[in-house]
Amino acid sequence: MLDAHANRERWRSLARDAERISQLDLPRHLQRLPAEQAAWLRIHAARNLEQWDTVLGLGPTFRQTYPGSALVPAVDAIVRSTLTLRADAEDGHRMMQEELRAEEDRATRDITRLEALGRPDTEARRRLDYQRCRLPAEKRFHAEALAPCRAFLAAWSVATTPAELGEYRDVRGLEIKALVGLRRYTEAREHLAAFLASDPEGEPRTRARAVVQGIPAEAEE
Repeated sequence: MLDAHANRERWRSLARDAERISQLDLPRHLQRLPAEQAAWLRIHAARNLEQWDTVLGLGPTFRQTYPGSALVPAVDAIVRSTLTLRADAEDGHRMMQEELRAEEDRATRDITRLEALGRPDTEARRRLDYQRCRLPAEKRFHAEALAPCRAFLAAWSVATTPAELGEYRDVRGLEIKALVGLRRYTEAREHLAAFLASDPEGEPRTRARAVVQGIPAEAEE
């Protein structure tokens, strides 16, 4: 069962069932101890779910519980690479926040200047809303991207120039990619279908269809 979950990339089911089986005192089968294999696959599932803290907690526990296991080197390798991934993600998040603050400062200056001149500030506000979606989405901070992407689509659904139309299309694609990143596959497929139905010429620039088609057939949300 655990092997089937892993082969089908059903990581949530793998995490749930591996946790349960790791607590059972089952006899060795086909040269493998079920509890040991389950503990290893629980780490593997957490890694694929990007649950960094869980991996870093379970790794040392596995080594203590099964010090002679042939899987210890693999577990140690996952722990080391997870430390690197977490550090990279933290650095990337700080950089994204700095870029976003710079965009907000720029927008504040532009809006203040335009208001003083009695001129419309629509373009500055639109640009800021676009960056609030684009920056986290392109850096794969999906949870932080989804709400501002949807806010942009709600606020700026009408495009008056080719550049604005391009941004609107980009954001539709970024929303779909964020949904896939969050494993909200049903929503992603529904939004892609709506995108293709309403704007078949716009989707190719976003490659949203390729991302949705890349979802494994049996992957779970």
